[in-house]
Amino acid sequence: MSRFSLQFIEPIMLFLLLLIDGQLTQVLGHLMSGPYLPVSHLVLIFLIYAVTCHRQSYLVFLGIFLGLVYDAYFIGVYGIASLLFPIIALFLYNIQTVVFTNRWTRLFTVIIVVAAFEVLSAVLAGIAGIGTHDVLGLIAYQLAPSLLINIVFALLLQAALERLYKLGVGNMSYKTK
Repeated sequence: MSRFSLQFIEPIMLFLLLLIDGQLTQVLGHLMSGPYLPVSHLVLIFLIYAVTCHRQSYLVFLGIFLGLVYDAYFIGVYGIASLLFPIIALFLYNIQTVVFTNRWTRLFTVIIVVAAFEVLSAVLAGIAGIGTHDVLGLIAYQLAPSLLINIVFALLLQAALERLYKLGVGNMSYKTK
């Protein structure tokens, strides 16, 4: 798919992925016994690949839009995801030459981005007074299951995302901007 086509299709695709993330999170929460809550972050996985096709300003706008939708749909308080998504997009944009050197760095980037989003959103929710300060509970019951499920998703989607964003398998064909 061309960069021009992705520019128009990607916001719709990422919006739908936000909705799918919510449904997957609910289904996984019901399947898990006990207090474990794995949170699906397909949007973040796709955002990692999206930085290869768009300008920095487009990614910031896309991050703000997705963050506002995420805040409205999941959190109920505006400002947490609408702050974190553009920051994550800028971070990914600035390190893309490192991220896209091989498949392992992309997988580790998924781990870093998901962990950063989970921890920073919990910290911001705590500052806003809508979250708890139970660090061990966050790590054991939400962060660890979320990382596990998103690593599985990243591994399952990696080949398809490489084809969609036209990345080489060993990624020797990736060109820096």
